[in-house]
Amino acid sequence: MRRKNSLLLQGVKQLNLGAVVSGVGFLLYLGAAALKWETAADILSLAFALVSLYVFVSVAAARQGDREAVSYNLLWGQGALAVLTGMCALLTIRQRLGG
Repeated sequence: MRRKNSLLLQGVKQLNLGAVVSGVGFLLYLGAAALKWETAADILSLAFALVSLYVFVSVAAARQGDREAVSYNLLWGQGALAVLTGMCALLTIRQRLGG
């Protein structure tokens, strides 16, 4: 079921591409953090936390609409990635606020 006016990602190809972009963003964050590029790591964690959550919501909505097309692997994998990037972003915000 495809909604033309929806802001969410549509179709399996877009969902898979979103998951790949989320994963690459997390790897970029890890690389920047390992190289001690604090500002870049902070920006990457915040930006890709939002991207990961957006992709997760898109995958969950697509899974609800068409259970055959969207696998549990994609749903749970993107959910785990959203939690990881979200926690990194929360820790970044907490550290920047001095908490």
